[in-house]
Amino acid sequence: MNSQIFNVNCITGKSNSTIVKIGKLSNKKSRKEEQLFVLDGIKLFIEAHKFCPNIEYIILNDSVNFEVKIIEKIRELQLKGTQVLCVSEPVFSKLTEESAPQGIITVCGFLSNHKFDKETVIGEHETVMAFESVRDPGNIGAIIRNAAAFGIDRLIFSSDCADVYSQKVLRATMGAIFKVKIDFVSDFCSSLSKIKKMGRRVISTTLGENSLKLGACKINKNDVFVVGNEGHGVSEETISLSDETMFIPMCENTESLNASVATAILMWEIFNI
Repeated sequence: MNSQIFNVNCITGKSNSTIVKIGKLSNKKSRKEEQLFVLDGIKLFIEAHKFCPNIEYIILNDSVNFEVKIIEKIRELQLKGTQVLCVSEPVFSKLTEESAPQGIITVCGFLSNHKFDKETVIGEHETVMAFESVRDPGNIGAIIRNAAAFGIDRLIFSSDCADVYSQKVLRATMGAIFKVKIDFVSDFCSSLSKIKKMGRRVISTTLGENSLKLGACKINKNDVFVVGNEGHGVSEETISLSDETMFIPMCENTESLNASVATAILMWEIFNI
């Protein structure tokens, strides 16, 4: 029993105040109020152990057996002040959103490299991409994972993009959430205008009359690509303030690429400069 291993009482009541608090973190508003988010599963626990400086709680299904290396990592965090909560199967089922849960949930504080409604400050040598109204959590998660893979330093999301701390996004990042700087901005176009004043070229990805073909023109490491909404693309306002527009060449009579796939192609181009 995990409660014996970690010398804590097993929580069996769903009305326990801490359990209720953690359960509410499935809601975006509660996450923002508490400045906490939830990771479900062993892989994300391991990534949090490596990269997250602020792990508030670890919730364990009391009846699940863990490998010795996982127990050692949990002990290490417990000694540093992280609360370890062992709970019964029914209580754990209330907290998890996984169809096949692995018996461990990690609750982390909001990350310091993620900024909400603050002015974007870009380092001189940072590579940056911006996203307008990308609503699908799977796309946002894959975009963050792509960014970590291709060395993109900072992502700028309009405030109506999917919440990076939702379970669907976090699962799709596969731990990359800890490795990429993210800015959520309420005035997307204003942020792009400030980026232009920094001497950066803003390039919107859209199939327009004057759009340049990716691969047929020179791009630079400090260019900032903008990817738009899955259905409607980049807004006219954003296009109007862009220095260039560009499209990814494809076979005729095919649908546009998924936002995360298009992003991966653009990131690969920047990565190989």
